[in-house]
Amino acid sequence: MKTGIITKGVGGTYTVRSEDGELLSCMIRGKIRNVNKIPCIGDIVDYDVSGDPDIPYVIVRIHKRRNYLVRPPLANVDYLLLTFAVKDPEPDLKLLDKMLIILAILNITPYIIFTKADLDRDEATRLFNIYSKAGYKCFVSSLDDPLLESDLFEGIENSLIAFAGPSGVGKSTMCNLFLDNETLEVGEVSDRLKRGKHTTRHVELFRLDKSNNDITDTPGFTSLSLLELGIGYDEIILGYPEMIEASNECKFDDCRHINEKCCNVLSLIDDTIDKGRYERYKEFYLEAYENRNNYSLKIIKWRDK
Repeated sequence: MKTGIITKGVGGTYTVRSEDGELLSCMIRGKIRNVNKIPCIGDIVDYDVSGDPDIPYVIVRIHKRRNYLVRPPLANVDYLLLTFAVKDPEPDLKLLDKMLIILAILNITPYIIFTKADLDRDEATRLFNIYSKAGYKCFVSSLDDPLLESDLFEGIENSLIAFAGPSGVGKSTMCNLFLDNETLEVGEVSDRLKRGKHTTRHVELFRLDKSNNDITDTPGFTSLSLLELGIGYDEIILGYPEMIEASNECKFDDCRHINEKCCNVLSLIDDTIDKGRYERYKEFYLEAYENRNNYSLKIIKWRDK
């Protein structure tokens, strides 16, 4: 048996890149199907010869995952590039904050990229300042000043890096720029719906030769439910590092930062804590708290690595 990484999966057939860099066509051994663990892009796997000339190799073991994302469907992610346009389509900051909560739980490093800055420079600066001040590494990209591979990945090697965010924000365009080709189809924004059209239909890893990083675009999406993922009310604050820092000065250790007296977080709103970010925290927290008894084991499977 040898070890490799799954780079693509279509119709039950998986492409595995060997440690030597060779791309191999693999099927799944039935025993893996029986344990309800479906191979995922980014999985480290053991494979062996299948004896089938059409699909010459078979996956016999999936290694334990460091993390697993449901949307986008990826395993063993090191960095997620959360990509949102400042305009056309309008940025969904609820979706952005939800993703930041999930990444904090999974110990995945988020980078935030605001694209199409040439359409609204002031909004690009405003969003950059909000999330930089919150403690995140942020970037701004525009048609006349696009982000380069060296801008994002300086000092990063041998990592799995993925773009995620709504359709039509420029994820595929940047990915193509880094790959120096036109591998991925580029989409547009619907004039009627004012949101991006899906162009990336599956996840596939591509190797960046200079850094040995694996990079992928992912299908765009516009909705994400924290409740369906089984995220508890006490985990919501993990996506708000600026509030975690401020909470050290709260009078009560179990302060919820909703309406408690002597809450340092509440005293810093509009000063060091953005009001919009706080209001989204409050909405997510109260929704999760009200539904705290409705979680089931089925919806928290994504935590099972």
